[in-house]
Amino acid sequence: MEGNGIGLDRQNFRAGFTLVEALAVLAIVSVLSLATTRAIISTWQLSQVNQVKAYLLSVQSMQSRSWLETGVYLPLTALPQANIDKVSIAQTMSQNGEYEVAATLLFKKQGENCRTIKISETSLAPRECW
Repeated sequence: MEGNGIGLDRQNFRAGFTLVEALAVLAIVSVLSLATTRAIISTWQLSQVNQVKAYLLSVQSMQSRSWLETGVYLPLTALPQANIDKVSIAQTMSQNGEYEVAATLLFKKQGENCRTIKISETSLAPRECW
C-alpha cells in the first residue's frame, strides 16, 4: 500500500525500555520502599511503647489491689511477665514497702527521651512520655 503515507519506519521502531527509564523507575521504587520501611518501623515502635504503657498500668492496678487486700506490694516475680520484644522490665522495692517498675525500651538509643518509662504507686515518669 504505497502512497497512503501511513507506514512504520522499521529501522526507528524499538520495543522495551531504555536504561534511563529503568533507572528512573528503580529510583522511584527505592524512595517509596525507604518511606514505607520507615513508616513500618515507627509504627512498630509506637506499638511497643503502647504495649509497655498498658503493661505498666496493669501492674499498677494489680499492685494497688494487692495493697488494699494484704497491705503489701507484690514482687515482680509474682506479677504476669511482659512478653514485649526489645523491652526490659525491672522492679525496685524500697525499705518502706514502696515499689517502682521501670521498662527500658532497648530499641531506643542511650540517652534518648522516653527510653526508660517508670511507674510507681504515686507517679508516672517521665511525665512527658505518658
